[in-house]
Amino acid sequence: MVDRVRTSIATVSLSGTLEEKLSAIAAAGFDGFEVFEPDFVGSPLTAGDLAARARDLGLTLDLYQPFRDFDSTDPDTFARNLVRAERKFDVMEQLGCDTLLVCSSPLPQAVRDDDRLTEQLSVLADAAQRRGLRIAYEALAWGAHVNTYRHSWKVVRAADHPALGVCLDSFHILSRGDDPSGIRDIPGEKIFFLQLADAPAMAMDVLQWSRHYRNFPGQGNFDLTAFGGHVQAAGYRGPWSLEIFNDTFRGSDTGRTAVDAHRSLLYLEGQVAGQTAAAARSAAPALFEPPAASPLEGVVSLRIAAGPGKNDALRAVLGQLGFRLAGVHGAHDLQLWRHAGVTMVVDASAGTVWTAPGLPAHLPVLTQIGVRSADPESWAARARALEVRARDVAMPGADGGTDTDVVRLDITDATSLDVRGPASAAAWEAAFELYPSSRDWQDEVPLFTGVDHVGLAIPADNWDGVMLLLRSVFAMEPHEGLDVTDAVGMLRNRALEEPSGGPNPLRLTLGMVPGSVTSHLGVARRGGIGHVAFGCSDIFTTAASMRARGFEPLPIPSNYYDDLDARFGLPRALLDRMADSGILYDADADGEFFHLFTPTVGADFFFEVVQRVRGYRGYGDANAAVRLAAQLRAP
Repeated sequence: MVDRVRTSIATVSLSGTLEEKLSAIAAAGFDGFEVFEPDFVGSPLTAGDLAARARDLGLTLDLYQPFRDFDSTDPDTFARNLVRAERKFDVMEQLGCDTLLVCSSPLPQAVRDDDRLTEQLSVLADAAQRRGLRIAYEALAWGAHVNTYRHSWKVVRAADHPALGVCLDSFHILSRGDDPSGIRDIPGEKIFFLQLADAPAMAMDVLQWSRHYRNFPGQGNFDLTAFGGHVQAAGYRGPWSLEIFNDTFRGSDTGRTAVDAHRSLLYLEGQVAGQTAAAARSAAPALFEPPAASPLEGVVSLRIAAGPGKNDALRAVLGQLGFRLAGVHGAHDLQLWRHAGVTMVVDASAGTVWTAPGLPAHLPVLTQIGVRSADPESWAARARALEVRARDVAMPGADGGTDTDVVRLDITDATSLDVRGPASAAAWEAAFELYPSSRDWQDEVPLFTGVDHVGLAIPADNWDGVMLLLRSVFAMEPHEGLDVTDAVGMLRNRALEEPSGGPNPLRLTLGMVPGSVTSHLGVARRGGIGHVAFGCSDIFTTAASMRARGFEPLPIPSNYYDDLDARFGLPRALLDRMADSGILYDADADGEFFHLFTPTVGADFFFEVVQRVRGYRGYGDANAAVRLAAQLRAP
C-alpha cells in the first residue's frame, strides 16, 4: 500500500460547535484534526468523549494547540508555566494526542537569550517525554525573540532532545518574506508538524493579517508550491494540516468550508508533485496527483436566463450584436441564437424555472458557459478526483435517442461550466425546431472572433471557494486583484485565465457582490458585473456594423477622451473616432486594448466588445468607473 500524505485541519478553521466541526471534517475526507484549545474548553465534551467521537468518525487527533507564552525571564512565571503544561499533558493523554504546539512568546518578559531558552524548552521536553508526548516549537512571526523558522530550528537543534522538534507554519514564514529553502536543511524527523495557510497580499500589521485574512491554498498569493517542495525534500512524514483564521470562513457553512479545505490540500499536493522531482521526495509520503485532462478549445455556447420581463430587451441587443434567431425549443420557451461560431440559448420562460429556479425577473444571468474539449470525460475524472461534482448531461442524439457528450461543473449556484465534446454540437439542432433559413446565415462575415471573456458576479462568502475551484480543476491562473471605486460603491474584481496556449483561452473575471450562496445570487449591484465580452479584429468596423443594426453607443463624456489624450497622447483623429462609437482604451507595455459596452439588460447584465492589440493581457479595468457611470445614465 502506498504511503500517502495524511490530511488534517485545525478546528479553528471552521464555523460551528466542536461536534459540528468534527462531523464536517470527517465528511470532507480528512484523516485527522488539530484541536484548537478554546474549541475544546468551550465544549461540553470531556476529553474522553472527544477521543471517542474522533474514533467513531475515523479521525486521528494530531495536535493539541496552542500553548502560548511558555518561556519567561521571571522564575515564578516559568515554574507556573511548567505546572500549566503538566495539566495540558493530562488532557492530551485522555485525548490520545501525543503532540503539543508551543509558540514562541511575543511578551516583554520572553527569554532573549538562546542558551536560556534552550534550557527552558529542554525542561519542558523532559516532562513531555516522561509522558510519552512531544513538543512542536513554532516561531510566531511577531515573536519577541524567536520569530523565524531558522531561529526556532537553531534552538531546537541546540537542545538536541528527542521529544522536541519544530512546527513549520507557512503563514509565519511567508508573511515575513523569509526564504523557505532552508527547510531542506532540517531533518524530516525533527519537523514534528506542518501547518499550511495561504493569504492575499496585504500591507498591514502581520498579527491582524494572520488573525483575520488567512485562507486555503489556492486562494491567496503565497508560493505554497515551492514551500511544499522544500518540506517534501526535507523528508517530513507527518500530516499536512490547515490552520486558517478567517472571519468569513468562521461565519460560513461548516460543511461547504470543510469540503473546500480538503480540496485545497489535494490541489496543493498536485502542484507540488508537478514541480518536485521524484528523487527529491522519495523519503516523504506520496503526494496526490490529479488525472490530466484534454485541452480546452474556447467558449462555444452560452445560456442566459432572462425571463419574459427582459426577453424583448435581450433579443434587441443580441440582434445588434449580429446574432440571428435560429430556432425555438419545442417544449420550453427557449430561443436558439447563433453568430461567429457561438451558440446562445435564451430562456424566456416565466420564472426561468428550466435553467435558474427562483431567478428574479429583473436580474438576467448567465447560467451556462459551454467550452469545447475533445474528451469531456477526462475533465469529469479530474474534477471528481479533486472532489468537485461533475455531472454527465444527456443530450438529444441525431438518431432520436440521447448521447452523453457534456460534463457539467457548477461554478456558482447560478452558473455552470459545461465541457462539451464534438458530438454535442449536433445536439443543439436535435433539441430545437430550426428555422428554414438558419443555415444560410452561416455564410455571413462574422463580427467577432469568439468569446474573449465572461464576467460573473460572486457572492462574498463564496469568493474564495470559486477561486479555488477554478484554480484546482482548470489550472486557471489569477491576475492581481483590483478594487475599483465607482459611482455606486467599491467593486472587488479579479481575472483568471486558463493557460491553454491556444488562441482562445478560457478567461473569467469575477466581481464580488454582497450576500451569500444561501441567497442564491447575492445582491444586484446596479449595473456592473455579469457580462459576456466578444473579441474582434477591428473594433471600429464592428462598431459600425452594430450601429447599422440599430445599436446606440453609450455616451462617454468628452472629459474621458481629454484624459486619454493627456495620459497616452493618442492622435486627435483616433480619439474622435473612439468618441463617436463609445469606444474606451487602455494600454500597457505589451499592447493596446479597445472596448465598448452595451447598456445593462436588467439590473446587472451587459455585453462588451473588445479588441486586443499585440500582447495586451488585461481587461481595461482602469475604465470600469467610466463605463459604469455611462451605463447608469443610459435609459
